[in-house]
Amino acid sequence: MNQIGSDLKIIDVSKKVKIQKEQKTILSNLSLNVNPGEFIAIVGCSGAGKTTLMNILSGYNYPSTGQIYIDGVSFLENEEYFKGKIAYVPQREILDQSLSLVKSLEYSLKLRVKGISKKEMKKTLKNVLNILELTHVKNTIIKNLSGGERKRAAIATEMLSNPDIFLLDEPTSGLDANIAKKIITKLREISRSGKTIIMTAHTTSDLDLCDKVLFMGPKGRICYYGPYKDIFDYFKVQEFVEIYDILKEDSETWYKKYCRHQEKIKVIEKEKDKPKKPVGFFTQTITLIKRYVSSLINNKMMLILFLGQAILMAVLMCLATEKNSFLNPLTASMMCAALTMASIWLGLFNTIQEIVKEREILKKEYMSGLNFSAYILSKIVVISLLCLYQAITCVSILYFHLDPRPEDNLIFTTLIDLIINFFIIDFSTSIMGLFISAIVKDAKTTLIISPLYMMVQMIFSGMFIPFVKLTEKISYFTSGRWSFETFGSISNLTKYGVLEPSSNFFKFTSAHVLSIWNLLIIVSLLFLSLSIIAIRLNVLNKDKKYKVLVEDKGKIKVAK
Repeated sequence: MNQIGSDLKIIDVSKKVKIQKEQKTILSNLSLNVNPGEFIAIVGCSGAGKTTLMNILSGYNYPSTGQIYIDGVSFLENEEYFKGKIAYVPQREILDQSLSLVKSLEYSLKLRVKGISKKEMKKTLKNVLNILELTHVKNTIIKNLSGGERKRAAIATEMLSNPDIFLLDEPTSGLDANIAKKIITKLREISRSGKTIIMTAHTTSDLDLCDKVLFMGPKGRICYYGPYKDIFDYFKVQEFVEIYDILKEDSETWYKKYCRHQEKIKVIEKEKDKPKKPVGFFTQTITLIKRYVSSLINNKMMLILFLGQAILMAVLMCLATEKNSFLNPLTASMMCAALTMASIWLGLFNTIQEIVKEREILKKEYMSGLNFSAYILSKIVVISLLCLYQAITCVSILYFHLDPRPEDNLIFTTLIDLIINFFIIDFSTSIMGLFISAIVKDAKTTLIISPLYMMVQMIFSGMFIPFVKLTEKISYFTSGRWSFETFGSISNLTKYGVLEPSSNFFKFTSAHVLSIWNLLIIVSLLFLSLSIIAIRLNVLNKDKKYKVLVEDKGKIKVAK
């Protein structure tokens, strides 16, 4: 495997799925051989299985049956080994829209290439930007790039780790003819450097720049595989578009014709070379933290909301209350209720869209060698700092507004105890938001869940509605109850004559508050674990039921 590029052998790959209890064939025993450095275009009518094939070749999904070999090594049985060796650019560019192009490439390079020096990094970035003609927009925020520039930016990201195989799903979709031709020409140049390139195409223009065309018919049948110039004689047509109508009427005849003329694919299995060492956990964590912070800083509106909400909430509470509010039992209780709702809302807002908005980016980077634990830890570090800032600002502004203020020290000083309590509630709810973000399918769903979550906290916390037997039992499962209870205990509300929702609710003892803090920390760890499981299931999910049906010395190999 010392050659530049890789040969790809696809043998009897099929894909079947159940739709409304009926089994549907998407790919039909697909077999073909791709040589190192070839530029292949996959075309076909809508629903022919082009994207499904790309997802299988990239490792995003598994086939129902069949086997794939890259340089004599089974791809399906050695996925970890091929991370970084295969680059996949899906239809929609998976890029952080808030970063500048050069920063996005820099972070991706640090995540993918181990031990790269600053000098090597600059050289690599300069080379990639020059090849794809993106130097003039390197400092432009990605969301401000044109469609063609974003396509090339996605390709540039995948070029960083110097992969052997490039897979591109409709890289020219949505682009005008001139830009589309430039991208196809650029891909041809990359293939001539020895890289194996396979792309799907929805237009018929510029296919002559490819080495071979793979034409797929309904049910994922291969009906033609060969040079572009020979396709017209093969189908006996004058125009390329006529082939679509021919295959819609009868694809099975052409599939059988292809199978009759197809050469038997021989595989000489080889031992794997030593894989490249992945970037270390610590390096990836630091890089991801820096990228997360850079993304927040560049997204001005979200940054204002994250940093400004805590101040705004504290100011509004000050405007709505008198300085001597703690001398009135009702207003004293409402102050603790307001702090409870503020800490819960800020925590929920911090993370409820964090995973779902990065779903595709996370999946893409995981396939390129991202350390999953490093990703989670980077989120926790930044979220912790954000929660600490929110706790200090919101509590301090309100605390110094009050006169007299609660000063019956419990664990540390009352101010520090209130800040710690706000932080723990804020952080634990952020973890809950992370879990919600990991289980939902799209960001819009979180807009429905957020008010429902807040309503549950209000109703079952004892803040506004007195407990009955049922609601008190439910309250044990809400963070609102524990937040209100600890804020009230630290503030020693019983001293001001506040009625407790239940007996010993506002118990003014350090043991009582510490026990609740420990409970919330345990709950946070539990939902952090559930978040990790949910991300693996929902973000990195793949159908792992497949059979390897490849003859090996007269025997049938069955795997997984």
